[in-house]
Amino acid sequence: MVIMINQLQSIIDAFHDLLFVFNKDGVIEDYISTSHGDDLILDRETFIGKNYRDVLPPQVSKKLDQAFNKLDKGKEQYEFDYSLKLQGEKQWYAAVLSKIKSEDDPKYLGVVRNITERKNKEILLQEIFNNSPGGIGILQTIRDSNGQVTDFVITQINKSVELLTGRTEQELLGQSIAAVVSEDFKEKSLDHCKTVLDTGNPVEFQYRRRDEQGREFWFHVKLAKYRDGIIGNFLAITKQKKAEGKLAEKNEKLHDLNQQKDKLFSVLSHDLKNAIAGAKGVYDIILEDYEKLSKDEIFEYMKLLSQRTTNTHELLEDLLDWSRHQFREVTTNFEKLHLVRLTEETLNIVESHAESKKVDLVNQIPDTIYIHADTNMIKTIIRNLLTNGIKFSHPGGKIIINAEKGKDQKITVSIKDEGIGMDKETLEKVMNKNTTFTSQGTNGEKGSGVGLDLCIDFIEKNRGKIWVDSMPGEGSTFNFTLPEYSAKSS
Repeated sequence: MVIMINQLQSIIDAFHDLLFVFNKDGVIEDYISTSHGDDLILDRETFIGKNYRDVLPPQVSKKLDQAFNKLDKGKEQYEFDYSLKLQGEKQWYAAVLSKIKSEDDPKYLGVVRNITERKNKEILLQEIFNNSPGGIGILQTIRDSNGQVTDFVITQINKSVELLTGRTEQELLGQSIAAVVSEDFKEKSLDHCKTVLDTGNPVEFQYRRRDEQGREFWFHVKLAKYRDGIIGNFLAITKQKKAEGKLAEKNEKLHDLNQQKDKLFSVLSHDLKNAIAGAKGVYDIILEDYEKLSKDEIFEYMKLLSQRTTNTHELLEDLLDWSRHQFREVTTNFEKLHLVRLTEETLNIVESHAESKKVDLVNQIPDTIYIHADTNMIKTIIRNLLTNGIKFSHPGGKIIINAEKGKDQKITVSIKDEGIGMDKETLEKVMNKNTTFTSQGTNGEKGSGVGLDLCIDFIEKNRGKIWVDSMPGEGSTFNFTLPEYSAKSS
């Protein structure tokens, strides 16, 4: 018996616990303390035979009152934590009260353990949790009757989550993950959480959401397994994303600029060089054989020279307009323009070119149409499209310029020729600004390949769009829209 008692005492001494035995009236009948130097440990005489309300601190007594009440109502065990200030330092304790079943004389066993070290770590972790610049949330796994994961519920968040999401703790706690993420991300968010739960491996991804005002926010999210749930950490990366977007935009502009530069050098080194060389060749023939040539032959050479000079002039105009547009910011000056008058002015510029090829230019634009656009840009657009139409028209052909009012205060302008037309493949090349495409006209005329690029850019700058209707052998119709002038325009 003595050996058994000694063994029991050894077991008790191995624990950092204080044991109290209470009767039904709250009187302490027994008290056992271990010799581990806890400041709470007092002599047995301090407790034995006394009611706990008389010897324990008021806050502890109140908790014991609650515990006795719960046990008397059928609860088997009641646990609570409390703190005391001993010798100037805060100490934390965990207490467990159990009922020792006895019909005649029920007893209650109280076990108290010092948990200061654990509690301080918990408080430190809680401080880190609450003051982390990143949002931290803990998700509890929800399973069906078969043990299959169906959802995850938010059980805890830190202050940063409230700041980052604009939602309060009350709004988020108890919500399922599917209820708080955007509609298009619900399935993926559940998949991420299930993957972490199944594999135990963390998952990282970026998530975008929009608030009620439509503002866009980006987050970098890392999910990790936490017991049978998930702990998620996310950082706001909206500024970083915006910076990346601006950088990508600048890189794209730089890429486009390099393409345009290459195109300019290609035109300068090929088309312009050839055009000048062609004109020089005609001059050389005339100068070398002037005495041998008849007037008719000289006249034919002069016509050829005039044509090549005209082509070179048009090429230079295109290149100058295009380079100004590409290599410096071109401001669009919107003003009220009388479309038929502006078109007549442009027709006068290309009239001699059309006459040399016997192509009729017909202006059918109604006198009542006014547009809200940039004068020089619209002239450049019309001049380039007319020159293009003349280039691919057969001698004796006709080009008709028309315009009509459409929906949404838009004017649709059309320039229709009776030339060779284009197939689908050629159309795609012509309308692709990223490639330089040019082909010979019906009289062997050459172009720069930048004229239509310039038209597309200028039409877009004037809030319009361009499209082409064409069939091989049936001519082409270039259509583009421009804003109609109204009192509101100015």
